[in-house]
Amino acid sequence: MPILLLLFVNGGVFAQEAAARERAVAAFDQGVQQLLDGHPKRAEKSLRQAVSRDPAFLPARRLLGVACDLNDNYAEALEAYLEVIRLDSSFSRLLYYHVGDLYLRAGEPRRALDYFARFQQLQNSPPGTFGLNGEQEAGTEANILEATLGQRILAAQILSDSLNYVNATDLSRLGDEINTRFNDYFPFFTNDLTGVLFTRQGSDGDEDLIRGKRRRQDGDYSTERFGNFNTQQPEGMCSLVRDGETIFFTLCHEVESGGSCDIHSGVLIDGRIEQIVKLPDYLNSSTWDSQAAISCDGRQLLFASTRPGGIGGSDLYSSTRLDDGSWSEPVNLGAGVNTPEDEEAPFLSNDGETLYFSSMGHSGLGDQDIYFSRWDPRSERWAPAINLGPPINSPARELGFHLSAEGRTGYFASDRPGGKGGLDIYRFTLNEELTGREVTYVSGYVTDSLTGVPITEQEVLVTGGDVFRTNYAGRFFICAPPDRGLPLEVDHSNYLPYQHSFPIPSWDNRQPYRIDLRLAKPEIRAAVPAAEPPKPAAPEPAPAAQEVQLLFAFESYALEDDQREVLHRFLDHLDPDRVQMVTISGYTDETGTSEYNLTLSRRRAETVAALLRNRGIPEAKIQVEGKGELPGQRDRKMNRKVDIRIELR
Repeated sequence: MPILLLLFVNGGVFAQEAAARERAVAAFDQGVQQLLDGHPKRAEKSLRQAVSRDPAFLPARRLLGVACDLNDNYAEALEAYLEVIRLDSSFSRLLYYHVGDLYLRAGEPRRALDYFARFQQLQNSPPGTFGLNGEQEAGTEANILEATLGQRILAAQILSDSLNYVNATDLSRLGDEINTRFNDYFPFFTNDLTGVLFTRQGSDGDEDLIRGKRRRQDGDYSTERFGNFNTQQPEGMCSLVRDGETIFFTLCHEVESGGSCDIHSGVLIDGRIEQIVKLPDYLNSSTWDSQAAISCDGRQLLFASTRPGGIGGSDLYSSTRLDDGSWSEPVNLGAGVNTPEDEEAPFLSNDGETLYFSSMGHSGLGDQDIYFSRWDPRSERWAPAINLGPPINSPARELGFHLSAEGRTGYFASDRPGGKGGLDIYRFTLNEELTGREVTYVSGYVTDSLTGVPITEQEVLVTGGDVFRTNYAGRFFICAPPDRGLPLEVDHSNYLPYQHSFPIPSWDNRQPYRIDLRLAKPEIRAAVPAAEPPKPAAPEPAPAAQEVQLLFAFESYALEDDQREVLHRFLDHLDPDRVQMVTISGYTDETGTSEYNLTLSRRRAETVAALLRNRGIPEAKIQVEGKGELPGQRDRKMNRKVDIRIELR
């Protein structure tokens, strides 16, 4: 507390005032002692008495400003400081800096810049101009000029410039059932927003994982400690994978070296964390490792670590899940993100291409700010970090950024004025330009088509892309780009090969978009004993059929590259000699006249027919239909399509 040390040096000098001030001085001395004892609220009361007894007692009025400042009462602190300057503009040069700093923390950056500039200009005056205060405060001023003033001016400039645009709206603090007088931070909400996991730090410094639940999205929360691992050591800082099943969290335990925090994973089953596993030692070092973040598809892991070899104190690292399910060696995210100071609390957008994190090393508005960085595919590294600006960031501390499943509603923690106490959790709506690309959560089950029995640990291939695997219940989860087809393949030795392209709509992701894959077994015919008379021949089974769907752009009958690729991959697995009949049905949305839509739908179907002919399917086996407009679909984009049905011998 440099400001307190500065003011208390001359407490005895201030007390040596005229006898007329005797009662004011007594109250002043009492306020000084109460501040030194760590009781700013009591000190504020005593100093108000001193000022009321002698309004011209400037040392008491100035120290009243200090007490109000310590009590987060910015308005009255400013009033006290400004009154000192009004009564005596040469009372203290340092006071101009403190007024500027208060204006900055109160969210008035332009006034802050004015007083910072006046503080700089007054450096041209000799210290004696400001009497005894000028001489006593020279050392403190030198430290501010060297280490602090430049950063505060930059913060005020950033905040001032940010007032010209809005990065977030609808900022509000969560209710008292979540926020307490303790530190509440690192929120992570379930996809449907009825549940939240966050960390709470008690007065003894212990951290626990807390669960909040509510019956509806706008209801009140009930909270409880969560997990059977909470101890007297810190736990928490969790991250849920978007599949709603896998969770990463931190456990800290005493070791011979003094203490260690490591990242663990678990599976959420019936509201409990089961199958808890510590991540491998090459991910968890001998130092502090914590605050894991996982990409939407579960393939990229980010975390904070103080391990040797980094750029600063705490750096951010990434690891990729390999095809065998293991994690790659962690890689430092580099100087665009990490600094010689601390970086922590990473979070990835749904598309995995925007990183949000907290830092004390980049130029910011205050103690710790939240930044974002975009992935640059050309350089294959994260771009230099950018401050998210107000109202998310402030001159206070901000950390623990999180976006809900739909990618716009966000949450973070801050110890800004107006909270319940310590760090509180806030909600906001993020500007669309600062979010990632839209993603639809797709989930379903792979089952036996006759019995409905789930098929577990089964690979599900996105044609030409990633491989996913079903869990213990036969469930798979994919983060897919909307408004295009999702071609899936399943190859199981006991079933016929499965291949189908699903049209994926835009989705709010509160519940995943559901698709199920039902695998059929090949027909098995029993051998007939030679001695028995032959039985009547069984009727020929109906020809097998395969289907695929392609999407078209608005008012276009040209097939785009990604849809063309879907069709070609579908045909790569098709034997033209087995094709008995192909039915191609074109559709449009309801935009335009019926006559126009009928023509456009047929042109779309003919475009696909031409591609099939080029792949060796005879024209005589191709039937083209223009169906016109398709009403009733919630998302019109899904009506601009062509359905292909191929019957096989």
